[in-house]
Amino acid sequence: MKIAKKIIMLALSALTLLCSVQAEGVNFMEENEYARIQNVMAKLRRGEEVRIAAFGGSITTGYNSDPKSTKCWASLVGAWWKEKGAQYNSTVKFMNEGVSGTDSAFGVARVKQHIIDNKADLVILEFAMNDQWLETNVRQRSYEGVIRQIEDNSERGILALFVNERFSPQKGQQYEQQPICEYYHIPFVSWKDCANKEYGNSPNWDSWFSGQEGIHPNNEGHLKIAEYIIAKLEEIWASLPDDKKLPPIAVELPKPLTDTSYQYFTYYTSDNLEPLANTGWKNSSPVHSEWVSHGGAKEGWSTAEEGAEITFKIHASSINVLYAESDGYRDCEAWVENTDGTASKKVVMRNAQASRKGYLGWCCHEVVNGTEEKDYILHISCPKRRKTDQGKETDVVGIIACGKTGL
Repeated sequence: MKIAKKIIMLALSALTLLCSVQAEGVNFMEENEYARIQNVMAKLRRGEEVRIAAFGGSITTGYNSDPKSTKCWASLVGAWWKEKGAQYNSTVKFMNEGVSGTDSAFGVARVKQHIIDNKADLVILEFAMNDQWLETNVRQRSYEGVIRQIEDNSERGILALFVNERFSPQKGQQYEQQPICEYYHIPFVSWKDCANKEYGNSPNWDSWFSGQEGIHPNNEGHLKIAEYIIAKLEEIWASLPDDKKLPPIAVELPKPLTDTSYQYFTYYTSDNLEPLANTGWKNSSPVHSEWVSHGGAKEGWSTAEEGAEITFKIHASSINVLYAESDGYRDCEAWVENTDGTASKKVVMRNAQASRKGYLGWCCHEVVNGTEEKDYILHISCPKRRKTDQGKETDVVGIIACGKTGL
C-alpha cells in the first residue's frame, strides 16, 4: 500500500509539473515570434502535408506581373515552399487567396471561407497597400480582426508583408500595422525597409514599376519582394530546432489592442438577410470574379432609382456597409435609427469614383460604432445628387454586423 501510495503521489507530482510547463507554454506574451512558422516547417520536415496561403489584394493576386502563375511574388514564394517540400517528401498546397481591391475590412469577411475552411497552416498577409484608403477608424481594428480570426484557438501562423507605393515617400500602412504584428509576435517583411538596407537608402524604385504605374510592381518588383520573403523564410528555417525542442504555441489570444469588432461579427448579404422594407432595391450587386474563383461570393443589393430606400433590422455593436465603386456608379447613403427613434448622421458611400475608369473597386464605411450590442434599423438610400447620376446604379456588396450575438 505504501509503495502504491508513493507511486500515485509521484504521478500526481509529475502531472502537476507537466501542467505547469504547459501553462507556461501557452502564455501568449512569451510566445516566440517564429514559433508558429517553425511548427509549420517542422510538419514539412516530417513529410506531412502543409498548406500555405497568400492573403491580400491585387499585389497578392499578381496584378501587373506576367504571367501571374509564375512571376508574381506569391507564385515565387510558393515555388520555394514546394521545393522544400520535395526535399522531405512533403505535399505542399500553396493557395493564392488574393482578391484585387480588397482591404482588411473585406478581408475579415473572407477569412473563414478563404483561410480557415481551406485549412491553411500559414498565412502570408498583405493589406498594407489597400488599407491606406480604408476608413481611419476601421483599418487598425479590421487588420487586428483578421489576425485574431486567423490565430485564435489554433496553431495557424502568419508572416506579414508590408508593400508600398513607388513614389517618395513610398506610402503604405506599415506604420500602423507593424505595432499590431509586434504585439502578436508576428514576424514581417517590409519591402521598403529591406530595399533601403540592401541599397543604402537609395533603391531604384522606378526599376520595379512600369510606365506611370505607382501601385502595382512589375516582374522585377515582384521578384524583389519574393527574394526578401524567401530570405526571411530561410532565416527562420536555419534556426529550426529538433521536433522535441520546438517552441510552444499559445492558442489563447491576449486582450486586443483595439477591440474584437472584426473578430466576432456576422457578414450579411441578400443570401442571409431579408429587408424590413424595400422600395426600389433588388437582390443584385457586382461580384468580383477573383472572389468567385475562391468561393463564397454572395450578392448584395443595388438600385438605379432615385429615392429608393431599403431598411434592415440588425443587432450589433458596430455596423459597416461594404460597397462597390467605379466611374459608372452613383453614391448612396446610410444611417441607423435607434430603438428610441433617434437617428445617426447620414454617411455617404462614395460609389462614384472618377479615377476608377472601367473597373471596380471596393470600399467600407462604418455607419455606427459602439461597444454595446443592441438593435438598430439600418437605412440605405439612393438620394438625388447630380443630373449626371440619372440611370446610374449604386451597389451595396454586404453588411458587417459586429458582435457575438449574430454568431
